[in-house]
Amino acid sequence: MPESAPAAADEMRAVDLPRPPGVVRRFWGSHPWLVDSLIAGAYLLVITLWALLIPLSSGSWTPIAPILIPLVLGTISAAALLWRRHRPWLTFTVFVTVAAVTIVTDTLGEPIGIALALYALFVYRSNRSGWIAFGITVLGGVLVFPLLDGLRRGDLGGSFSVAVSLLFLVVMLIAAVLGVTVGDRRRYIGAILDRADQLSRERDQQARIATLAERARITREIHDVVAHSVSVMVSLADGANALAEKDPQRSRSAIQEIGEVGRQSLVEMRQLLGALGDDRDDADEQTPLRPNPGLSELTALVETFRTAGLPVTVHVEGAEPSSPALQNTIHRIVQEALTNALRYAKDPHEVLVTLDFRRDVLVIEVTDDGRQGPPAASVGSGRGLLGVRERARLAGGTAEAGPSPDGGWRVRVEIPEQEEEK
Repeated sequence: MPESAPAAADEMRAVDLPRPPGVVRRFWGSHPWLVDSLIAGAYLLVITLWALLIPLSSGSWTPIAPILIPLVLGTISAAALLWRRHRPWLTFTVFVTVAAVTIVTDTLGEPIGIALALYALFVYRSNRSGWIAFGITVLGGVLVFPLLDGLRRGDLGGSFSVAVSLLFLVVMLIAAVLGVTVGDRRRYIGAILDRADQLSRERDQQARIATLAERARITREIHDVVAHSVSVMVSLADGANALAEKDPQRSRSAIQEIGEVGRQSLVEMRQLLGALGDDRDDADEQTPLRPNPGLSELTALVETFRTAGLPVTVHVEGAEPSSPALQNTIHRIVQEALTNALRYAKDPHEVLVTLDFRRDVLVIEVTDDGRQGPPAASVGSGRGLLGVRERARLAGGTAEAGPSPDGGWRVRVEIPEQEEEK
């Protein structure tokens, strides 16, 4: 087990996570229509017993209408319960309408159905909708029903009407309290799950962004290595071919330099490709990875261009920055600018590399005095100057590249001085 596993386990135990639902709860939660069908069936059974037993319990002959009407209304109400999750206002409206019909027809009514509809509004709609429905039910059950019942019986304010109204109010209050509790918990858990999903998506997006940024960085590094090495090797090969008969010794020296540049490029490529994964073979393990090149390797870099025939002069002013990342940025910018000069400068007599570290803004400038003329056809991928600008931007600076007024080409990069890490 990795070392981080116990720490992760301790962290998970430290978080007060809710207990996951059991098998039964998961089953009911994944089959809402089945649950609503059972509730509707149970309600219909209760209404049937209510409609049959209470009128027949008097022991006398009972007309069919007081039994049939509650059965029909109960069937309609039971059907409305099937939609209590998806259309809670529709379910509540059906139950209120059924209650009004029972009052008008003076048939037996019950508060259970309205309580279920009121509960559904609190849970599946909102507390605001639930309290509006609660006000409607209280208005009808506590004020309207006692008034109509008292008028029909000729006993306004009778004890029976008051008792029924109080019982109805208690049942509605219980339904409202349960609905608020369950609804708030349901919405709270839903908000937590939504937030967790959002955080998970943001984490995945950040991981993808970091991956793309790292790939872009490796692409720039590979481009710099390949562009520099290939350009130098092509120039050396051309020079070796031209000197093969006139000066065989210098030709052999150029060929040896080609081998050195190629081997150095392979080492740098191995370093870059090793960043793409942790799997390394035995040969790789015997070759430790080295840090990215900085200003200490700048002399060797310039010497390879001089060997390839580019008259490079370096002028440094001020103390070089100590940040390895900034040194690598400067190294790669100079490398790309010299590679472009080697490829496109027309018979330059001097290629001047100026590194000014004296002020708050570090200045890297590479100019050549190649003769004027139409620009040479591009032999690269077009990533070189884009990479220079991107490196400067990541370091907080700016980059400019273009022809000089008196001929040649100039690349100028300005990078603000960065605070030294302590």
